[in-house]
Amino acid sequence: MASHVTVAEAIVQHLIDEGVKCVFGLTGDTVLPILDVMYDRQDEIRYITCRLEHGATGMADAYSRVTGEPSCVLLHVGPAISNAVLGTWIAEKDAVPMIVISCNLDTFRLGRNLWHEFNVMEVFREVTKWNDQMREPKDVKRLMRTAFQMATSGQPGPVHLDFPKDLLPQPVEIESSDKSLKGPAKPAYVANRTRPDPEAVERACALLAAAKHPVIIAGRGVIWAQAWDELVALAERLGAPVVTTEMGRGAISEDHPLAVGLIGHFGRTTANEALKRADVVLGLGCRFLNVSTINWSLIGEECKIIQVEAEPLEIGRQYSVEVGIASCSGMFLRDALAYCESNNIRDPDGAQHLRGKALAELNDQETARFYDVDLESVPIKPQLISQAVMEVCDENVIVSCGAGNHTQYAHHMKIRKPYGYLLPAGTGSMAFAFAGGIGAKLAHPDRQVVVAIGDGDFGMMTQELETSVRENIPVVVLVYNDQGYGALRLFQKVQHQGRYLGSDYGQTDLAMLAQAYGARGERIEQPADLKPALERALNAGVTTVLDIRTDPWQAHYRAEEFKEFHMF
Repeated sequence: MASHVTVAEAIVQHLIDEGVKCVFGLTGDTVLPILDVMYDRQDEIRYITCRLEHGATGMADAYSRVTGEPSCVLLHVGPAISNAVLGTWIAEKDAVPMIVISCNLDTFRLGRNLWHEFNVMEVFREVTKWNDQMREPKDVKRLMRTAFQMATSGQPGPVHLDFPKDLLPQPVEIESSDKSLKGPAKPAYVANRTRPDPEAVERACALLAAAKHPVIIAGRGVIWAQAWDELVALAERLGAPVVTTEMGRGAISEDHPLAVGLIGHFGRTTANEALKRADVVLGLGCRFLNVSTINWSLIGEECKIIQVEAEPLEIGRQYSVEVGIASCSGMFLRDALAYCESNNIRDPDGAQHLRGKALAELNDQETARFYDVDLESVPIKPQLISQAVMEVCDENVIVSCGAGNHTQYAHHMKIRKPYGYLLPAGTGSMAFAFAGGIGAKLAHPDRQVVVAIGDGDFGMMTQELETSVRENIPVVVLVYNDQGYGALRLFQKVQHQGRYLGSDYGQTDLAMLAQAYGARGERIEQPADLKPALERALNAGVTTVLDIRTDPWQAHYRAEEFKEFHMF
């Protein structure tokens, strides 16, 4: 019997069945059939109208990062779809399960070089894990369930579905012998987490037990599996220091005795040194990418690598490994703990092992070097912002970090809780952090959200101030305002004899701009004003922009090390 349910109704129903709570997007005529269905179901699913499609993708991306659940972006045709390419690529590089739904022109018009026509299928094939277009209404359920399975299984990633406008109001026909078109769209139960081979667990544990300098790299695999308790338990059992990738921060509190900190280009010298000393490295969903290994220079040739990845194709892709394990990081940690327990593998010093204490001393010395500047001087030193956040904010604060010169300073804010840190790690892209902060606050309204962002980065996304005010999603924006593209200006100073071109621009009073959008804004020029302003912002109940005038020429203590990082 034919169903009276339309394609648009089936799409919305499936989103609700999958537990999607928010859809982010901009209104256009092709998406109106879907919005019309959502109008009557606003108590079940919320639509967030954004001001730019890239903002919508950033909010959805961050929502997924801090919940572990798939999010959804709804896009109009042509220009709207093209505006979402960068944000989708950011999600793809960082393995974020985002559902991108685009609504295209009528099927009989496609391929005729129409106004607004965009080659969405070919373009999105390059920036998604999976990509398809509906050709007949009866196929909507199969496509929707495939999209969610693709997004969340193995190594997560964004997927894209395109729905021609003329098909959305049509009924979903199920009069067919093709059983793939029948039944509920969402499976009753799906187990996507793959357990490791027992021999692989045995080999890995034997290597770790015999190591003199074991190091665990906690990557995004630990976060996606919500296996932070198991990570800490294994580290303490082995007395193994833990370093993290950008995507793995928060998997262990950076106050823990065995936590050494972020590795790589933007990391800590001590964490990088720990990795250089290691004789056995356990990588948990870290992928060993070039930024986190400083162009694959941190792990010694004699070091034995155990690589655990949800995606088998990632194993051995960067380094030759001793043991490769295709498994969910959480499942591996649980089985490794069970194996160590049954075979009495335990370091007697555990969390108090001398390895950890030695690295903790080095970390303390490194922190002292970071703050070895005049924090009372004007213009404000960027280090003071890190200090203010650590002293004023809750320990479960979420930090959404932008791209640019400020990043090397913002990374010194300690992350103590899971889902506490956002960064477009795989792309290094600007125009993510502010939208990401909004998405994170929407997902966790009970947690403080601080956006640490440069003035160049913030300038690309200020229109979403209106979204945060209208939707009552208050975040605190800390703008490191060095009045230009600071990182590029420093490169021109050091590498091009001070021949400055393209690294400076005209100034905007960001505090007044925030007020124009209905937010709060304060301009901070004196160091003593920073902490009180941050306290006011956190208690304001509305998005607040602190326009902090920072020293554009402050040298970072790792400046000499940075020379190596740009030899790509």
